[in-house]
Parts: sequence; C-alpha cells; structure tokens
Amino acid sequence: MIIKEKDAIKSRKAGVSMRIYKGKVANLVFQQTKKGHAEEFYHTKSTFIYYIIQGRGTWFIEGKRHQVKKGDLVVIEPNKRFYYRGKLKQILVTVPPYNPKYEHHVRYIKL
Repeated sequence: MIIKEKDAIKSRKAGVSMRIYKGKVANLVFQQTKKGHAEEFYHTKSTFIYYIIQGRGTWFIEGKRHQVKKGDLVVIEPNKRFYYRGKLKQILVTVPPYNPKYEHHVRYIKL
C-alpha cells in the first residue's frame, strides 16, 4: 500500500495541524503545533506512538510531566490521559488505526 501526500487528509484539532495517512494496520499522522495540544484526552483502543522530529515540549501523561526534544519517542498506551505543550513537529502512529468513537475528552487546556 502506498499513500501519496496528495491523498492524505488535512485536519486541525486543538491547536495541532495534521496530515493523516490512513492504513489498514495503523495510521500515520504528520503533526505541527506552535503551542501544543489544547485538550487532555484518552483513547480506549489505540496506542499512540509519537516521534519528535523538531522542537521541544512538555508532555503530561496521567498527570506526570515529561520533557521531550528532537529525537525522542513518546508511547501512550490505551486508557492513559495525556496532552502536551510546546512548538513541535512530530510523527504519530496509531495502532490499531485511530477511531474517534474510542476517544474520550477529559478537559480543555489553556496553552
């Protein structure tokens, strides 16, 4: 399977610009943000795997603070609450592919 950039879905959510490449086994998402993800949430089915391409930020996972920078990998297992702050470019892989019906809003975050 090959997904061309022109076929990726462009989206924006909670302060994050995305290009979404949908697959049968996983989704890959290129993300950019100037301030972070302005919503704390959790997902009950997918693992979220983020690779930081550029920038620095602070991740909050289950209320615990983690500093990240270019080259770091962040793995969020299902049912773990999270959000992040910072100017970041990153790749997100969701396994199994993201399905919005399994996402649960916790709260909005002021960035």
